Amino acid sequence: MKRRLGPTVGVRKLHEAGSPRKIVVVTLARPRKATNGDWVCPYQIRGLATGRIQYAHGVDAVQALLLAFEGIRTQLSRTKKRLSWEGGEPGDTGFTRFVPTFFGLEFSKRLDQMIAREVDRFARKAKSVKRRTL
Repeated sequence: MKRRLGPTVGVRKLHEAGSPRKIVVVTLARPRKATNGDWVCPYQIRGLATGRIQYAHGVDAVQALLLAFEGIRTQLSRTKKRLSWEGGEPGDTGFTRFVPTFFGLEFSKRLDQMIAREVDRFARKAKSVKRRTL
């Protein structure tokens, strides 16, 4: 099968900390239906390793898209490079982990609740610090 990206839905340029000329380009293509009835979402990361087109597979377009984001996040984190996007802090690629349902709904809900508690805790601390500085 010849690899092709297809219509692009998004591109993000990442810069390596300490090497502003070193650019990594992440390209995400539109999910499409595969011949077997599943969906695939092509993506490519140029500037690291081979830069070949990868495919995330899902039962529908949304799952394929989410899994493409997870594939991108995983590949970028494995490089151990401090890559950053224009709107992020050093080391923030903007590709965050999503709460998976691979291990069942109960596990996913538990992780989601843990994240919600941490976000609430952080927000309360930030709010109390802001009040003290006013």
